[in-house]
Amino acid sequence: MLKAKRFYSFDFVFFIAIVSLIVSTFFLMVDDGNQQQQRNLTERTVYRSFVSTLAQVKSNATLLFELQYTYGPILSLLDDANKAINSPENLQLIQQQLQEKLQSQFRVSSKIFPSQKIYLNNGDLLLNIGKYFYDGKKVAEKKGTELNGGLEKVLKRLKPSFGLSLENGRYLYRYFFPVFNASNEFIAIIEIAIPLANVQYISSNASNMKSQYLLAKRPLLASAQKNRFYQETEFSSSFFVNKHINLIEANLSETDLDELKNSLSPIEESKLMQLKQFSISAQVAGQDGVAVFMPINDVYGYNVGGVLSFIPTTKWYVSSTEFNTISVMLMLMLVLVLLYAMRKSAAIYRMKLSYQQCLDVLPFPIFLKDNNDQYFGANKAFYDFLKVSKKQLLDVDQNSEHEPDALKISIAEINEAGGCIEIESDNLKKDDNSIYKVSHYEVVQQGTTRHGVIGYIEDVSHYKLLNDSLKSSLFDQTEFMDILPLGVRIFNLEGRATYINKMFKSLNGFNVNDLLNADCEAIFNCLECHNNVCSLHKNKISKLNQRVEVIKYNVEGEAKTYEVTYYPYYSINKNIQGIIELTRDITIHKSLLDQNHSLILTDQLTGALNYRGLMSAGENYFRLAQRAKKAYFVLYVNVVELENINAMQGKQESEQLLILFTDILKKTFRETDIIARTGDDEFIVLMNDSEYEIVDNTKFVRLDENVKKFNSTMNKAYRLVIDTGIVEYNAGSHSSLSSLIKNAEQLVYELRLKRSLN
Repeated sequence: MLKAKRFYSFDFVFFIAIVSLIVSTFFLMVDDGNQQQQRNLTERTVYRSFVSTLAQVKSNATLLFELQYTYGPILSLLDDANKAINSPENLQLIQQQLQEKLQSQFRVSSKIFPSQKIYLNNGDLLLNIGKYFYDGKKVAEKKGTELNGGLEKVLKRLKPSFGLSLENGRYLYRYFFPVFNASNEFIAIIEIAIPLANVQYISSNASNMKSQYLLAKRPLLASAQKNRFYQETEFSSSFFVNKHINLIEANLSETDLDELKNSLSPIEESKLMQLKQFSISAQVAGQDGVAVFMPINDVYGYNVGGVLSFIPTTKWYVSSTEFNTISVMLMLMLVLVLLYAMRKSAAIYRMKLSYQQCLDVLPFPIFLKDNNDQYFGANKAFYDFLKVSKKQLLDVDQNSEHEPDALKISIAEINEAGGCIEIESDNLKKDDNSIYKVSHYEVVQQGTTRHGVIGYIEDVSHYKLLNDSLKSSLFDQTEFMDILPLGVRIFNLEGRATYINKMFKSLNGFNVNDLLNADCEAIFNCLECHNNVCSLHKNKISKLNQRVEVIKYNVEGEAKTYEVTYYPYYSINKNIQGIIELTRDITIHKSLLDQNHSLILTDQLTGALNYRGLMSAGENYFRLAQRAKKAYFVLYVNVVELENINAMQGKQESEQLLILFTDILKKTFRETDIIARTGDDEFIVLMNDSEYEIVDNTKFVRLDENVKKFNSTMNKAYRLVIDTGIVEYNAGSHSSLSSLIKNAEQLVYELRLKRSLN
């Protein structure tokens, strides 16, 4: 939906605003109530002027100090002066050197600060550069404690100090800076001073302000006695460096000052007595203005007086002659508005013409309808497209014959559709099989009034062909992916699945729609959901192929083993676009490998470990015993007369005996002990971290007792007899597990030899 704005309403509001502004200005000019606002503005101007001037002077004093007195040779001379404080001759020489180095620079800085002094680190005056130079008669002059409160602050705190003080009858703003040498040792104090009159002149020069300084000799006495303790200190020309300044224009005369004082009310006199700032409307020498009193602090921070300033202001009023003049101006403005409206109408016509030219240069057809669904404009391409003239199109009786059905959409239908209707048609033109899209947009004025319809026609045949080709390509790609014997997932760079084939669904059983646009493992867990181990994340960062074996749970909760391979894929510009994941179910393959591994390491008859399994598992325990120096035992067992039992009772009976004996071993020893059948009638037990103590290395009591119980409960024609040998690991004797087993086997061999001899 397009929203249109009318030009005339905006212009009308614009001119009404101008007229209202002029009329409002006229009433403000004749309104006496603006005097209070003007006085408040003047008061703020005076305060800001003094504050900003002092801030500027302070900034300039700081800059002057940094540029002039932190120079390396100056610091060196100041350091030498402190060392020569008790040597007048050396000190005088240093003073001359300082004066020579600073004189050239002082000629520039004296234009702002005519007084500069240097004090030693004990407060003694070293050098006075200014209007009165050091005469060389005295080496150093003690500081005046009654005047140099800022100097005392610097000596105590070693920080800069600023304020107003009285020196030789002159009020100065004084700035004291501590000076430190390269070793950060306090060596001197620099004073930079500016007369109060200079500050007053700088702040009032731009506003025609006249001022006078009022000095309070004593604080807070009765207002009736104010003449006794207030005196006026005129600004002497000696305070100024620039002799061209007219001080008379900047100062209040004695008559003007008396006139101002006499105009003070009791409340204002009280504020003046208490040195509190205030302002009043006043008249001096027949001129209206505002008088502002601003207190001033000395170097100690106490109020010592203030500046009473007068700023002339203009009182606005309108005479009868001026009123008639303004009336004539308003009439002239009304005439100008009418002329402007006429010119605007011509400008709108020219604008419509330029719009039509802009439409004609567009290569696609554009049409315009009003709120009655009648054509009122189109571009040249539209006329050529329908092969009609402008007259035929705008004629209500003829345009229906040339208008296709796709264009016969009413403004009401467009409004019901939300302000826009797009229609595709393949019979918009005769003998033309191209596909066109016709777009209709409702044009609405500001508000709810429907103004009309704007539409355009676009040939979308090539887009349709491209779309059909793309759909065919995607179909072929999907079919190819679905016949692959691998599960395929495609991820974007955010780790979300954008494609999943049918084989992937058959591998895990989850619904494909649940996995699309989901996080990498939002449905099932691959146990590698951290960036440090996630293969998908590693593949995106390293841009290399990744192959992992993971265990995942399918929809039925079964744990499956999968081989997953990740491949990055790139755009034409060789920028990585995402990750392709290929998944293969290797659960059966892994199961067969595990079974094969079990067959290699275990004895098929008894289920115990074989010799290979014993050595594989026992080596870890043996190395642990070596490092931790823990107890480690090997029990070697031989089942006696197993061959005779096999010959007399049969193979099945002898095998059953071996199985039962394995159960006896499992009941006798701990689960952490390793039990293995290493021969037809030979067993080995490895005991790690056991508290067993060997009393007889050919007897294991608990095993012998379990064998006796077995013989007493089993009704057999034979008895179970075993020979045992127990050896404990010794670091000096046993370098390997094989040597430890060999010692235990030697004990059993000796028992077997004794039995054969008997």
